[in-house]
Amino acid sequence: MIYIPEGEFIMGSDAAENYDEQPQRKVFLNAYYIDTYQVTNAKYKEFVDATAYKVPYIDRPWAEKYNWKDNMYPQGTENKPVVLVDWYDACAYASWAGKRLPTEAEWEKAARGTDGRIWPWGDTWVREKAACKQGGSLMVVGRFEKGKSFFGCYDMAGNVWEWAKDWYREDYYRESSGLTNPKGPDEGEHRILRGGSWIHEQGSCRCAKRFSKMPDYADNYIGFRCAKDA
Repeated sequence: MIYIPEGEFIMGSDAAENYDEQPQRKVFLNAYYIDTYQVTNAKYKEFVDATAYKVPYIDRPWAEKYNWKDNMYPQGTENKPVVLVDWYDACAYASWAGKRLPTEAEWEKAARGTDGRIWPWGDTWVREKAACKQGGSLMVVGRFEKGKSFFGCYDMAGNVWEWAKDWYREDYYRESSGLTNPKGPDEGEHRILRGGSWIHEQGSCRCAKRFSKMPDYADNYIGFRCAKDA
């Protein structure tokens, strides 16, 4: 895990980007830790073996190459991020590991650092630094050394969208006065996803981009990483 020191960072976007990312503002967070990598199939199998938790599986033709069989992930994918996991699955793994999901603010600070950069590595898009629609398919974690974030986290642009702890609300940034350790709305229908994925455009891989799904939704482009208090 990577230590993220306490302090302010620039969160959100200006008027040139999406409404739900506005206004851009400074947010203070206490120190915390966040996973260096997205949780892999190999790590998730340790959890499944220890707890007899259900394996990632969706009964659809498109999911065949990602489905686990006989309690095992697809051959050769041990170091790829686990997918076909919903928000509840991610929380269950995190709890077993003695961790939790990061808040939306924690995720963004770990991705963009303190200088307000657009992508984890800077303000210029570079195709070879992330797995997104313009850059390939689902990749092993940590492949893009030059694409790591300000603090040293890998794959925070592309590969898989990552579940965050918060509920999603479009106008939360505008209505919230929470500029210190924000936790998101008290209730909602969708949970936050961050980071973009291997099937999405580069704009979806921006550090400030917000996305959401129902918490019981799972797909081949959604995974997660964990955090914990310092």
